[in-house]
Amino acid sequence: MDDERSAASAPPPVHDRRGVLLANARDAAARRRPSQLLDQWADDSPVATSAVDLRTSVALDALALAAASEYEALLLSPVAPIGVTSVLAPTSQDRVLSTIRPVEVVSDPTNVLALEAARRLRGEPAASVRLCTVHQTLRMQPAPAGRGRTRHFRMSALADAGRARGDDAFEVDAVLAQLGAYRRLLEAAAAAGIGGGDRPRAIVRVDGEHAVLGDRVAAAILERWPEVEVVREPLANAAYYDGLRVGYGLHAPGGDVVELVDVGRFDWVAQLTSDRRSRFVASAIGIQLLPLLFAGT
Repeated sequence: MDDERSAASAPPPVHDRRGVLLANARDAAARRRPSQLLDQWADDSPVATSAVDLRTSVALDALALAAASEYEALLLSPVAPIGVTSVLAPTSQDRVLSTIRPVEVVSDPTNVLALEAARRLRGEPAASVRLCTVHQTLRMQPAPAGRGRTRHFRMSALADAGRARGDDAFEVDAVLAQLGAYRRLLEAAAAAGIGGGDRPRAIVRVDGEHAVLGDRVAAAILERWPEVEVVREPLANAAYYDGLRVGYGLHAPGGDVVELVDVGRFDWVAQLTSDRRSRFVASAIGIQLLPLLFAGT
């Protein structure tokens, strides 16, 4: 009898629940009226159009990909395996648009690049993987305040994956390569009249266990680009980054520094490959900010 009660109270198999959810979605869609569609289109930020003109966005995509010519460019799917964000990183699934199928809308392309890098390294552990993408990203948490900060936005992302090398050489080389690509992008955008800003600044952040790594990265940036102001700060989100985070920004017309680029070392590929010697450095820039904050400067 106890076994019968347990069987009766057990949740239905996933495929059965999915059928019910699909039926619910069909029923909900069937009950909607055209006026409701229009009301949601006017008021619901996840479906609103971007403030950036499409032609400008396409031009920025081309500049970003050209600036990252050393990286293989991937055209990602709009969706990724469910959990790609919250399983790899200490991030709530609530910030992601989950679906009733086993996928979620991409909220951070760097997580997806980690999946592809791990897939390649699983077959060839000694390989060096360099990937880039430009992707329309959607996040469900409220957007930060400020012009150009919206729930869906255009991101250009870069990723380097491979084996650890002595003296943090993998991390130093990856940070320099990625910052170099973003510097070329920012210069090209300014020349095209869809970007601007001046007096670049790099902010090197490490936790207490990785001070030497921070020293090496900061020294390498100064040596490569003496005109860049390099400042040091403690790493605030140590649970998310694997000991290192580098920001890169420009002074906006009002004088404030806009931190456009976020570069970090992450343990995601090491988790995916079960190999602690795997290294992964990834970065991104919200390129829609360039025309909204700097155009005409």
